[in-house]
Amino acid sequence: MIATGDLRTLVNGLDHPEGVALGPDQMLYAGGEAGQVYRIDPSAGAFEQVADTGGFVLGLCLDGQGRIYVCDSARAAILRIDPDTTRVDVYCESAGEAPLICPNWLAFAPNGDLWFSDSGREILAVREGRLLRVPPGGGPAEVAMLPPLHFPNGLAVAEDGTVYLLESFTPKLSSYRGAGLTTIAEFPGVVPDGVALCRDGSFIVACYYPYRLLQVTQSGAVTTLLDDETGIHCPMPTNVAFFGEGLRELAIASLGGTAITALDPGCEGAALSYPSFDLSAA
Repeated sequence: MIATGDLRTLVNGLDHPEGVALGPDQMLYAGGEAGQVYRIDPSAGAFEQVADTGGFVLGLCLDGQGRIYVCDSARAAILRIDPDTTRVDVYCESAGEAPLICPNWLAFAPNGDLWFSDSGREILAVREGRLLRVPPGGGPAEVAMLPPLHFPNGLAVAEDGTVYLLESFTPKLSSYRGAGLTTIAEFPGVVPDGVALCRDGSFIVACYYPYRLLQVTQSGAVTTLLDDETGIHCPMPTNVAFFGEGLRELAIASLGGTAITALDPGCEGAALSYPSFDLSAA
């Protein structure tokens, strides 16, 4: 297990970052609870605000042109941001003839599909979450034919197109290949929030509570990678992203704090997909 003393601060002064993602420019991107979108240079330990959605930014990902896609829970929409002009457009706000409730996390598949979770309301007794897909370049979102999910949250998409999805309130990690969910691991006693896929097929899972990171194998074995029992070093770790040379470092977003921290997880991250789209057709 990694000691909290091995954590280092990449940047501080963000507005309670919930999400962190790696861009094709090798910069990290994070969001704030008042709609801020930040670009972070991990080698310089510096950040700048590149956009403002006016809402509450949760998940982020980027395409091959460097456009930023964000889940905005306050605006109940997926937004697309041109970092050069700071223009913010609505990319998706409904699916299956129903409005989005709480878009939470998103990731591109190699073919350009944008997969994202719509968590539903944050009520333990309610299961109304959905897994959704926007086709390459935009268009009506499609709803995966699944039973209502119990606050679906973080997700990752593998090179073969498999979607890996966390549910926070029935805490588990599952895989989706187009015909139902297959449970990989369950996490009794914790609230999993974000997940990153490792090159060897294992996963790093960030837990909103208690404040810890888990490592999960494809066979479902779970070990604790980091445990911040005091909540001083890594309060409410919500999402994680690999970065750096060889994707050997892990950035951690902490909703309960103002910093992005990092550590060496002892594994390498899987490559992400950055599809390219014609702006005139998107």
